[in-house]
Amino acid sequence: MKKIIAICGIELSLIFKKRQNYLMMFAAPLLLTFVFGSMLGSNDDKLRLAIVDQDDTILSQHYIRQLKAHDGMYTFENMSESKASEKLKQKKIAGIIVISHSFQAQLEKGKNPELIFRHGPELSEAPMAKQYAESTLAKLNIQVSAAKTVAQAAGENWKAAYKTVIAKDHEDAAPVVKQKALSDKKEGASDTASRAAGFSILFVMLTMMGAAGTILEARKNGVWSRLLTAPVSRMEIGAGYVLSFFVIGWIQFGILLLASHWLFGINWGNPAAVIVLVSFFLLTVVGIGLVIAANVRTPEQQLAFGNLFVIATCMVSGMYWPIDIEPKFMQSIAEFLPQKWAMSGLTEIMANGAHVTDILGICGILLVFVAITFTVGLKALRA
Repeated sequence: MKKIIAICGIELSLIFKKRQNYLMMFAAPLLLTFVFGSMLGSNDDKLRLAIVDQDDTILSQHYIRQLKAHDGMYTFENMSESKASEKLKQKKIAGIIVISHSFQAQLEKGKNPELIFRHGPELSEAPMAKQYAESTLAKLNIQVSAAKTVAQAAGENWKAAYKTVIAKDHEDAAPVVKQKALSDKKEGASDTASRAAGFSILFVMLTMMGAAGTILEARKNGVWSRLLTAPVSRMEIGAGYVLSFFVIGWIQFGILLLASHWLFGINWGNPAAVIVLVSFFLLTVVGIGLVIAANVRTPEQQLAFGNLFVIATCMVSGMYWPIDIEPKFMQSIAEFLPQKWAMSGLTEIMANGAHVTDILGICGILLVFVAITFTVGLKALRA
């Protein structure tokens, strides 16, 4: 273990010895976060959204009340579809949530009604707002299912049982809602949160792609051969390099996380959830770096192909702009890219206060990426 840590320490010193690396690792992402966050963000603390209730039933009205409970981040206003469309065109509101005519009917059948969320392409907070609307709908669906079960057992109408269920739920959740609202007000939901996450992911990947090229440089300069003559195994050498890439990624992401919190007031959410999610993502990036390093011959080629891959896939994954504005085929491609899942996880943590247990599915997907990239990369490097 000491040998692995020693190799890791040497690689870290080489990376942080070059002053120009600090510009790429820290200054550039923070500057772009500020610029793009200012351009795409809103000057208001709360995001103004219109609600068009085409169903106008008990469930649609309760859904609206549940949406408005999160008043620390969003301001909802009921209005007609024509008025909402006009206000959206005039940029007086950020988006429109349309509740369809079959909303209650679909919920009674145990199905999820389709929600239509319309917004302009400049709305960087669109994924967060959409996820909030969908998670609130999922909660409502659970309440309706519980009411139907209670009604069936008691032999009464489900609407009567539903009133009992939501009354109890409201009683249990009231202190939490109040605490959440105060927390949001205190921290301030920054308009640059999405851009901070996106640019942090982008520049961490760029740094780690360059760092992975040190394996090729070590082979080219004979460092690898000299290390093999020492009392250290090939596995220990490889583990030392992998650990150094992972630590470099965490140092960069950790500093960006803290700096964006202090400079822009961004609340990243539950620390444990962020640590677990980012760790899985960084391991995935290390694996991608190994795969590219195994298929090129020089550090220059590693840097060129690595940067091309990172920039192109980050575009498709919605790191620069909301993924909702992309064509459907690009959104389908994004499903097979780790950045998309990392961004989804961070959005879930920041927007909905997700904990570790809430992002286990996303972590599982990232773990699959880790397994595939490490298997392919390490096998090719041994060849």
